[in-house]
Amino acid sequence: MLRLDVEILKKIPSDFIRFELLEELPSFELHGEILHFPSPVKASLLVSKNGPTIIVEGSVSGRIKLICDRCLEPFDFFFEAPVKECYAHTPNNSESEFVSYSGDVIDITSDVINDIILSLPMKSICGEECRGLCAKCGCNLNKGHCNCKNDDIDPRLSVLQTFVRKMNPEH
Repeated sequence: MLRLDVEILKKIPSDFIRFELLEELPSFELHGEILHFPSPVKASLLVSKNGPTIIVEGSVSGRIKLICDRCLEPFDFFFEAPVKECYAHTPNNSESEFVSYSGDVIDITSDVINDIILSLPMKSICGEECRGLCAKCGCNLNKGHCNCKNDDIDPRLSVLQTFVRKMNPEH
């Protein structure tokens, strides 16, 4: 859990403090999949105060386990996401641009996970060389070849197939 002790800001003469955190983050659901972090996530944050408002800026980086959209195999994806949130010691309402908090510790875990989600690719691909699954039998083509015969041809190109057969009768 990513928690910031903002009580420290009251005790120091400057208006900001730097936090370097290495924390485990909880798993979460996204589009019906449970995603998890295989290792701790690093957060480099600059926390400043502007009157009653606490501003958190920086970045978060680490690895997250995703499922490849081509071959359906899990893989580690490295992410780096910007973080910028404003917190106020006021009740949260829909018109406010600030997230409310109470006490001297702000739990920014859910806000950071939202920032990570925004940094994820729309399509998760384990690698550019991923060949995906066979459309007929579902075989993972990265692990081997399937024995499916690919006779599907676009009907608009069937004339060319006839032409090729006439030119090369062995096929």
